[in-house]
Amino acid sequence: MIYEFMIGNYANRYWFQYDSTVVDLYELLQLKEIQINKPLVFKLKDKVSEKRLFSYDFYFSDGPVFISPRLANLLSNNQDFLHDVQLIEATIIVNGCSYSGYKVLNILRLISCIDMNKSEYIPLLESYPDGPMKFFEIVFKEDINEQFCMARCEESEGRIVMSESLRQFFINNKVKGID
Repeated sequence: MIYEFMIGNYANRYWFQYDSTVVDLYELLQLKEIQINKPLVFKLKDKVSEKRLFSYDFYFSDGPVFISPRLANLLSNNQDFLHDVQLIEATIIVNGCSYSGYKVLNILRLISCIDMNKSEYIPLLESYPDGPMKFFEIVFKEDINEQFCMARCEESEGRIVMSESLRQFFINNKVKGID
């Protein structure tokens, strides 16, 4: 069984702004490893409670998703996960202070996982019927034999899915920030 990677109870004031001068967001959607010498940078413009913010393990931005140092440490020994996802160094700026040890998730896998016959959707652009789709209801395939931890959906590349084993890993380790 597969699960869609979704934002949990995550406050709007915790959405980070991504500084795309180091790596353009488009590059992170190419399913390829990225070689860079400096960390990606994320900033919060509003003043927030650092204690509450740092209780999360997943962080969201107007760019890529990134994870806490705690979760990065837990995942750094999971070879199946690292086969599917590149962890890229990130620095966050919160309340004028810089924090390192965060990691951006660069998804490297693409799998066909949406049952297009059972899902409800329309083309995003009428003039491009085989292009991106707008989904109203998604039904995942039940017969996926491919072994993976985390991947992008071939039918909707902006969607990220995870395996049952990764979901269980997140539950067992009380990962906060996703559903």
